[in-house]
Amino acid sequence: MSDTALIERLLGPDQEGIRLIAVSTLHGSATIDGTSEPMGNDTDAELFAALREWADVAVVGSATVKAEDYGPASNTRLAVFSHSLDFSGFEDFIAAGPLVLTPAERASSLEARRLADAGAEVVSTGTGTMSEAIAALRAQGARRISCEGGPSVYSAFIAEGLVDKLYLTLDPHLSPSVEKPVVDGEATSPALKLELENVTAVDNTVFLRYRRTQTP
Repeated sequence: MSDTALIERLLGPDQEGIRLIAVSTLHGSATIDGTSEPMGNDTDAELFAALREWADVAVVGSATVKAEDYGPASNTRLAVFSHSLDFSGFEDFIAAGPLVLTPAERASSLEARRLADAGAEVVSTGTGTMSEAIAALRAQGARRISCEGGPSVYSAFIAEGLVDKLYLTLDPHLSPSVEKPVVDGEATSPALKLELENVTAVDNTVFLRYRRTQTP
């Protein structure tokens, strides 16, 4: 199977919706020594890039942007969740023009105006729920939305049922403790039921793709 065919198989059918992509060690940690960099393989990196290419907008938390040292996106616009609106040290990232998603109470703040002056587009998410954030993105024309984490952002999507597909890469590392859980939020709603669409192993790394089951 060619690399292109493999990535197309992992990515699956081109359908609108909300897709989450995450990597986890075998014991359920999202990081090793503070970042996800030691995890995954070349195929994982290619799938990540393909999902970002699929998306109209890729959403991510500001903590992940900083921990993973995000650079400007190439083709797909990034939308970053932030309440503090503090991107000190990431001026080049802001200059590339990401969307910065923040509650209405922060959207008109001095920090928000500074970000706008530096190149970002600050977008109000109302009271700050994930549903309001998704509505704001859809109002800008986004129909294909991917979520790149981190744990609290994943939890917010899941808690509000905003998951059509999940891409989960199982990395073959194992340690006696979980450094950072893949999801990190309060159990405020029932667990979502997912169906397995695809499972593929590449160099001891397992790629899982799930879809949300239809609710009654």
